[in-house]
Amino acid sequence: MESLEWYLIRATGVVAYLLLYLAALTGLYSAFQKKRKKKISGILHFHEVLSDWSLIVTCGHLGVLLIDSYFPFKLSEVLIPFASGYETISMAMGTIGFYFFILTFLTSKFRKKIGYKRWQKLHALNPILYILVTLHGLISGSDFPGTILAAVNLVPIIFMAGMLPLSKNKLEA
Repeated sequence: MESLEWYLIRATGVVAYLLLYLAALTGLYSAFQKKRKKKISGILHFHEVLSDWSLIVTCGHLGVLLIDSYFPFKLSEVLIPFASGYETISMAMGTIGFYFFILTFLTSKFRKKIGYKRWQKLHALNPILYILVTLHGLISGSDFPGTILAAVNLVPIIFMAGMLPLSKNKLEA
């Protein structure tokens, strides 16, 4: 029988990923609506709440890794890319993705202080975050059945990739 920590690691990872996906989707939608001169304050608030909760759940995911009784990670293995002996590349992608997430979070909270244009340039790095955590989930989450793993990791990417050209065409019109 698997340990409670095992389930918590997987659950927090999947929930954090889904929240991040919804945050990315609402962010794209709000940018699209802003270009169309539509009111976006409600959707932006929802975008920020989703992002905040995704970060909270991600921190929970990292915390459970540290207390896992089967394969406990050291703090250095969680926070330093390539320091883990377990799934080194995948864990590094997760760690680097986490740092991109922190960068996004902090620059969004201090958007007025750093200026909108600088914030926008930094926020444009988010696809790197999304790609890193997707690959992390695909590689490290290999103990999920293939269909579930594909749905959790690939369907959102396909959906967002399909949405970008539509948004771009409408934004140019």
